[in-house]
Amino acid sequence: MNYWLHRISHHAEFSYPLMELNLLSIGFSDFAYDGFINRVLNGGETWEKRWETFENEVEEIWGEKPRTRHNLWRFIEGFKKGDWVIIPGNGIFSIYEIIGEKPMKIDDFPIENLKSWNGSSVLKIDGLLYTEKREIIDLGFVWEVKPVYKNISRYQYADSSLTARMKIRTTNANIYDLKDSIEKSVTAFLKGKPINIHSQLIENIAPTVLNSLKQELNPDKLEYLVKWYFERIGATEVYIPSKNESGKEGDADVIATFESLKLIIYCQVKFHSGQTGDWAVQQILDYKNKKEKMNEDDNNSMDDEYSRINWVISSGDEFSEKSSNVAKQEKIQLISGLKFSKMLLEAGILNLNKAF
Repeated sequence: MNYWLHRISHHAEFSYPLMELNLLSIGFSDFAYDGFINRVLNGGETWEKRWETFENEVEEIWGEKPRTRHNLWRFIEGFKKGDWVIIPGNGIFSIYEIIGEKPMKIDDFPIENLKSWNGSSVLKIDGLLYTEKREIIDLGFVWEVKPVYKNISRYQYADSSLTARMKIRTTNANIYDLKDSIEKSVTAFLKGKPINIHSQLIENIAPTVLNSLKQELNPDKLEYLVKWYFERIGATEVYIPSKNESGKEGDADVIATFESLKLIIYCQVKFHSGQTGDWAVQQILDYKNKKEKMNEDDNNSMDDEYSRINWVISSGDEFSEKSSNVAKQEKIQLISGLKFSKMLLEAGILNLNKAF
């Protein structure tokens, strides 16, 4: 598979609507006659022979060989089925896969219903396209394509190398050398994690933060750190319930109230390594059920305009499958050690020493 950049700038008012029909276009209508593509593609067993055939065709029609001919050459002879084509847009880019066996003349496709950006119709006359004012629309050739990923933010998901390449002025270019950058952009886009200095610092530093938490904290200190975190992000009241609360069913280690949001978070905190089992989830679930029962007994039924959600924060690496299934069913938020480390960094660690 190869990677290409292809800029849609020629008659963009028609080329972009054509993309909605999964047709990637280029100009050069002067060459859109029967036999041209076959003569070029079958012009020899080597690309040098095919290039010689192409050069002769160009010179015969135009009487010269301008530099722009390289764009048509890449479009016809370079692009192949299965290749990815990056299409730059205004602040975005999209990725399409070529699904056609070979390029075709625009005249080979039924596009009578094609409309421009402003709703103008397209007229097809003698194999060429015209506007309603009988002005020629130079869309000579197309590839059949399918969208892979559309409307990706350049700012968020293109690194410096890919961003710079999308600014080149030529119509198209082979960008296989940016394979890693493209795949990095796609991975970040699918995960919803933008490529920028902020997100990269968070990703790189978080494992170090987690390692420090495991080495320097203990169960009580982790609870105080979680308390500090809730205060840091704006909780109006945070407290750690007494450990010897009589008749206690279940367990919430930290309870945070966000008055402006009418939100209360019950949080179970676990300090250990490895995998966190379902006991932590069951504890916070039992605590929630106990609170609901107490309010029902008081004829309150928790009808106080507050929403209540349940978290489990663990210094561990992951949660067991059983705990994940229960949490999903009961709508309990599970936060691993690495995720909590990232949350701390996002909140800012200034005055972190005041947590203890």
